[in-house]
Parts: sequence; C-alpha cells; structure tokens
Amino acid sequence: MPHPRFEAVNLISDPVHGYIELTKRLTTEQSERARLPVESVAEEDLLDTQWLQRMRRISQLQSARWVFPSAEHSRFVHALGVMHEAGLWGQALYPTLREALSAGVGDWGKASTAIPSEALVVETLRVAGLLHDVGHGPFAHFFDEHVLTRWAAPPHPSRDPAKRLTHEDLSQAIVERDLGALIEQLRRAPAGDPERAAFAADERIDPRWIGFLLSKPPLADATMPLWVQRLQPLFSGIFTVDNLDYVRRDALMTGVSSGPVDADRLRRYAFMSERGLALYEAGLGALEMFLTARLFMYNTVYFHRTVRAIDLDLAEAFAPAVDAVFGDRNPLDALADYVMLDEYALIHQAALWARGEQVDDHPAPRSGCVTPRVAELWRGILLRRPTWRAVREVRHDSRSEAARDRVERELRESLGLALRAEPERFRFDLADADARPQNPLLVEGRLVVAGRDGSLDVTPLDAMLERLPAVVTVGRVYERAGQE
Repeated sequence: MPHPRFEAVNLISDPVHGYIELTKRLTTEQSERARLPVESVAEEDLLDTQWLQRMRRISQLQSARWVFPSAEHSRFVHALGVMHEAGLWGQALYPTLREALSAGVGDWGKASTAIPSEALVVETLRVAGLLHDVGHGPFAHFFDEHVLTRWAAPPHPSRDPAKRLTHEDLSQAIVERDLGALIEQLRRAPAGDPERAAFAADERIDPRWIGFLLSKPPLADATMPLWVQRLQPLFSGIFTVDNLDYVRRDALMTGVSSGPVDADRLRRYAFMSERGLALYEAGLGALEMFLTARLFMYNTVYFHRTVRAIDLDLAEAFAPAVDAVFGDRNPLDALADYVMLDEYALIHQAALWARGEQVDDHPAPRSGCVTPRVAELWRGILLRRPTWRAVREVRHDSRSEAARDRVERELRESLGLALRAEPERFRFDLADADARPQNPLLVEGRLVVAGRDGSLDVTPLDAMLERLPAVVTVGRVYERAGQE
C-alpha cells in the first residue's frame, strides 16, 4: 500500500508556486491508517463543482489577452494560486495568532477567546482563497462595472446602503447557498503531520466565515470569531493573498518583467500583534518591492493604450450582449442560470453576431439577438480592431486626489478648437492606480509596523514609503479610427 501521505493529497504543477497541494477524499480505512479524521468531503470535491470548473471559462485578464497573446490564463488557475498563498499565510501567522488569542491584550480584549486548531485556520483561509473569485461573470471586473452596478448590494448593518452589487457579493451568496454544505464537511488541511492536518473533533468551517472574508469593502461583524476578524486584511488589506498571486501570475503569463515580488519575506516578517496584522519594519523593503511591481503591471498591462481602446468599444457592446444571452435579471435571483453564464457562451454568441447572424433592430432580452451596431462592435473586438486610437496621453504621479482633474484639464487644453468643433469625435479615458492602498481594518487607514525596539507604529504609509506616489493617473484622448 502507498504511504498515507501520498494518499491524502494531490500535487498540482503551477508555474508560479511550483507545486500546489490539494486534499483528496479518503475512505474510512485510509483515514484511519493516516491517523486523520473520517471525512466525506475534501478539497478536490470543491474543485470539481460546477462553480469552480466554470472559472476555467472566465479569463483572468479580460481584454488584455487581445494585446498580450500569451495571457490566456483563467480565473481557475488564479484561484488555485490564491488558495495556496492563503494557506502559506495561515501557517506563517498561526503561532502569533494563537499567542495573541491566549494573551487577550490590546485590541484582542481582556479575556482569551476560543483558540482554533492550526488546521482550521489554514483550511479556512485556503477555502476563502479558492472561492474568492467564484462570483465573477464573463470578462470579470467588466461584468461588475457594466452589468452588476444595476442592482444594490445585499443590505448589511455595516455596509453603505448606496453600495452596488459586485462579484464579491455573488461569491458570498454562492458560498452560503450552493457550496456551504460541502465546506461544512471539510475536516483537514494538507499537511504531512496528522496533528497539524486535522481539525479538532468539534471544529468545522462555517460558510459565513468565508463570505465574511471575501466581502469588499470589509464588513464589521461582531458575531464572527475574533480570529476570523483578524485575518480579514489578508483579503482586503494593503497586501492580499489575491494580489500577491495575480501580480506574479499576470507578469509571467504576459511576458512582462515587472521586477521580483518577495512574498516569502513579507510572510516571514508579518505577525499578529495586539493591534492586529502587523509587519516588522525589516519587511518594508519587500512591501515596497511588491507595490512597485504591482504599479508597473498597471502601467504596462492593465492600462495599456490598446487594452483601454478595446475597453471603450466593449463598454458599449457588453451589457447588450449579456442581456441577449442572460437577460436583464439580477444574478442573485437566478444563480442556477448564472452558473451557465461564462465567456465561452458569450464569445460563441458574439462570433455569430460578427457574422451577421441573430441581429435584430429591436432585440428582446434572452433572445440571443443584438442590434447591428452591437454586432459590428463585437466583430471589431474579436478581430482586435478597436474603433478608437490614442492620440494624446498624460501621466501624473501625485500625492493629491487633484491629479485626475489636472490630467483631464491638460488633455482638453491640448485638443483646443478640435474638441469644441467635434466633441463626438473624441473620447476621454482616465485610469487611476493607487500605489499605496491603505489597510481598511484600521479606522485610521494606516499600516501597523513593528519597530526594532518592539514598538507598534501606525504611521501613515505615505511617510514610510515616500518614494512611491500615492496615485498614478493615466489620461488619454481617443479619436475615432480613420479620422484625422
């Protein structure tokens, strides 16, 4: 018989992380031989659900793949990477998390709270990482911006009532409504040592914990275990398990040299302090290195002039296309149909429109038809022939929110009389990259940094990383292609 350690996990080869472990479901006999709890569900069962497999058909980089030919990776492989990264952070933080819970000092309260097993912490983070993007629709963030904003987000006492629906809200609903029964049956994390792999006898993952971790902006919920609350910045903070994967993965798959990202050094110098997640000051260099690489990816890939030109056409063609195949329904009210809405379905239909099929001057929702104008736009998108071309560009690095206004003003002044004579001929596109996002867990919006003398400082990040601009604004003027 194989050694139990080889029965318990599968290895997935990954270009970013090397090997990613995935727990395999064990029989009762195998569980007993490996000294692991008897289980009926493992991570492989989550991975094989229709929701996770659907993510193979959601691209990671939306329209950027028409500019960077090798960028054909999916949200599925990114989800595996985030799962792996989240598990590494759980293992790294657990000793200080346990210590802080035991001491019950500072912001942790006077009395100690229930202390979870390492396996429960690690597996909760891994499941949240795996499912963090499960609510994405076709073209990912484009779906949020041009479809989901039609509806309000589900109400929550700590949520701004004006917040619009996002893929994170859909992820939370999918986790709690469709995947919760599987999540509750997980009993271990991948680990060679059975003592570290197994949950305690009375432990299970509450699907609500996963939804809480995935919510953006982060929610305040006193009903959540304190340890879950303290781990929230790993999904919504200054550096997250999400962006630590996508910056490296997107750079690799686009062939862009963004510079090194030392995620291992960040993990080694991060810990749970009495104020929550903190970074030892020796890790600030690794943080600056990461933020610089992320900013470079925005400037080079995500804000590429042709990517943004395609997005201008896509902005006009996208919502009518979704209405044609899915209708004008709120996905929260139609999850059974939403699971079938992916890029394969949408692009297959777009190919028909590009050939002049299923085109109607007055299309009805869910009819599969679009107007001739929308069909023409999709033909240009699929053939990488945007109808706009960049004719002016202005970039400003600034510590002030006024940078955006300054960029737009300079662009308008550069066009002069032409803009006043033919305003419909031009389109303005302004994109902002926040080089130094703040930690939303802290009311002050500051990062907790531990000094070499043991002090805990909440100095604004501006003062710590002065070489990085607060906001980078890229402004462009686009002109209709073929016009002079």
